[in-house]
Amino acid sequence: MHKRIFLKGRSVTAAAALAAIVALSIGPLGCSKDEKKAETTQQQAPASDMAAKEHFDRGVQHTMKGETEEAIKEFEATLRIDPKSPEAHNNLGFAYYDKGDVDKAVEHQKMALEGNPDLANGYFGLAMALEKKGDKEGAIINWKQFMKLAQPHSKWWLQAQAHIENLEGKASAKAAAPPQHKK
Repeated sequence: MHKRIFLKGRSVTAAAALAAIVALSIGPLGCSKDEKKAETTQQQAPASDMAAKEHFDRGVQHTMKGETEEAIKEFEATLRIDPKSPEAHNNLGFAYYDKGDVDKAVEHQKMALEGNPDLANGYFGLAMALEKKGDKEGAIINWKQFMKLAQPHSKWWLQAQAHIENLEGKASAKAAAPPQHKK
């Protein structure tokens, strides 16, 4: 069972919440450092780009509602129009993770990172999926990469740090250490 949290009064998995939060914060299909250029580009976007955006947005809405199957269909529709969209692959990876298909989650997170090696959320999703598969080394590498790109000491950064400590055995080593007695 995946850890459930509440987002806007709805119970969703932590993976779905992270995907939705990041998707909503970066915009429909990525973030642009030059907002004016992005506005102009969006105004001139061909119909196919607008259709991809609509599918992506619907996928995010389904994710926020915990409707994993519907989200998968929408993100797949986005990828039929824009096969290299890192954000669509990333969100599809989270949806497959929530569905329990860890292999597809890994596949889509890797595709997201191929398209955008600076996509922090891609490393987060890949680390979660690799950890679930039992690939501790791969998970640790991706948690650390996420931490390099994430806001230090944010909720998600701290969560990554806790995963690393757990995977490296630091948490269990602290718990197993005998108490120190003063003489």
